[in-house]
Amino acid sequence: MSQIQDISIREKEIKFVLIVTLFLNIVSAGIKYFVGQKYLFLSLSSSGVESLFDGSANILALISIHIASQPADEDHPYGHQKFETLGSLFLAGLLILSAIGMSKQAYDFYNNGVTQKVFSYYPFIAILVSMGISLFVSKYEKKKGNELNSPLLLADANHTYGDFIISFAVLISLVTGYMGYYLIDVFTSALIGIYLTVLAFKIFKQNFPDLVDTSPVIPISLINQIESIPKVVDIHNFRSRGNSNWMHVDFHLHLDAELSLREAHSVGKKAEEMMRELLTNFTHQLDVTVHIEPYDENHKAKQS
Repeated sequence: MSQIQDISIREKEIKFVLIVTLFLNIVSAGIKYFVGQKYLFLSLSSSGVESLFDGSANILALISIHIASQPADEDHPYGHQKFETLGSLFLAGLLILSAIGMSKQAYDFYNNGVTQKVFSYYPFIAILVSMGISLFVSKYEKKKGNELNSPLLLADANHTYGDFIISFAVLISLVTGYMGYYLIDVFTSALIGIYLTVLAFKIFKQNFPDLVDTSPVIPISLINQIESIPKVVDIHNFRSRGNSNWMHVDFHLHLDAELSLREAHSVGKKAEEMMRELLTNFTHQLDVTVHIEPYDENHKAKQS
């Protein structure tokens, strides 16, 4: 199977996961928001707004993965993979916006002394259904994210699992509201906002290194195995950037100075193939560039 076909299959699978989660997020958001508004539970409504942002993030993710899966072209000779990382950072931005909105609503409720509630079984049913949806989606996205090496799916899986944890706090606020402790509902809404802010910074921290070409951690002992190839004197100036889905590496090879151009090219191809084998467990897509140099006594230092 060619690399282009492999990328196309990955794109289709990620899109399918995102469409499934988009539908479930919209269902969850609708249930929580409208029940929360009808029965005047701020934490439940806030959780619904947060799920609505999840749906918006899924749409953004669909656009990002479509662009990221496009092959290299004249304007993007290294490919479009960073658009997937960029989509993850936009997701973090949406989380911060939703956190600000929820915290503001909680502050307004607190200042205005809004304490009335309408008690019914429906808010409890709504949050329990939402918890079931969040748990399923988070496990499903995490499983597919690991299978497909997708930082976008893994970021959304962590976020959705956060929804599941948040739902416990909402459930507690419903119970305490029923017991007459109304301010717990307001404080729970504010805590949801704080939690989403922390989660946003976590996603940012995980994905930002890709945008600034932070080098992945690859053992030097692994890289030096290239020197076992006949006619290779040493490998140096090894550079890498990327993540477990895509990676670009380049390095210099000192070869026997007596080799012909054809022979040197053949050794370079062997080094490229060996590097691909060595990094099989490090990344899904690998681009390798080899620089050939004749060895001489004045340029011995190995660099990595």
